[in-house]
Amino acid sequence: MAVRIRTSEWISGCLISLTATDYASRRKATEVAAYTIHPPSIPKMSSIKSVALAGGSGIIGTAVLKALTEAGFMVTVLTRKYNSHTFPPSVKIAEIDYNDAETLAAALQGQDAVVSAVGYAAIKAQEVLFDAAIKRGVQRVIPSEYGGDPDCAAVRQLPVFAQKVEVESKLKQQIQGTSTTYTLVCNNEFFDWDLDHKFGVDLQAKKMEVFDRGDVPFTATPLEFVAKGVVGVLQHPSETANRVVRLHGKKMTQNRLLQVIQHCGSVDGWEISHASTADREREGYEVLQKQPNNFMGWAIPFLQCAIWGRKFGGDFSQNNDNELLGLKELDDDEIKEIVRSRL
Repeated sequence: MAVRIRTSEWISGCLISLTATDYASRRKATEVAAYTIHPPSIPKMSSIKSVALAGGSGIIGTAVLKALTEAGFMVTVLTRKYNSHTFPPSVKIAEIDYNDAETLAAALQGQDAVVSAVGYAAIKAQEVLFDAAIKRGVQRVIPSEYGGDPDCAAVRQLPVFAQKVEVESKLKQQIQGTSTTYTLVCNNEFFDWDLDHKFGVDLQAKKMEVFDRGDVPFTATPLEFVAKGVVGVLQHPSETANRVVRLHGKKMTQNRLLQVIQHCGSVDGWEISHASTADREREGYEVLQKQPNNFMGWAIPFLQCAIWGRKFGGDFSQNNDNELLGLKELDDDEIKEIVRSRL
């Protein structure tokens, strides 16, 4: 019997809500599709001026909206009915219904780009949004990807990213022969969000779980940095078309992070535990198999592995698009300030 899960929670910067129905077969099908589609030809790019933003009231969306308006883009925020969030007066508000193609078509009229920052609860709804964007001739689509590297096979195989893989694969198929292009933006860890929500380290309780001896390099990227990266993509449409764009905030290890935290605060009273990402990944699959309704029990282990496990390619320090996008890796003082402001 198929098991359907409807669970939502903010984890590592993303609202996760997954429906796990025959996961194994779905994953195999989407992986095959993702790797057999021929790269689409890139149409001639023109400058992007108008942007429709989905998920503009969320954690990532709020930062992206601020960056877009500061960069001078004409922004239309796509909102569902009864959304009570207050947006800046400089942006246009378009009420949409993901089940009503007419509202989507009207909202996307004249838009050069669609940027999605929706949480996992709306990941599948992006398919309808992107279909409308393609039909409207929208030049660039940026799905709500972020997080791990979508070009890494190990990342794609994790159940927690199953719906993202499905949406991405379908999008690549849909844009074939059209004027629409896509960009998949990834940044590995949401550094400031994770500190705020005790993901990996609890600053107040002085507790930290260290994986694989704590010496595995990974990219830690604040939300504001991610938002500026999205702006950079839109400012460089030709160079970023139909590919993954990697944002690199700061090269870190868990050991180095602990040193920074203790330097900014205190070295006394810390409780440090150690774990293996290989063991944690196995635990995630065991929970998924035995207790599929225990969403948090299997989602968190997979996210921990994706961020801090070596085989998941979370270190973008030698392979990123910072220079193209006009971004500079954070220095030690900037990292210390982010930590110090939370102690």
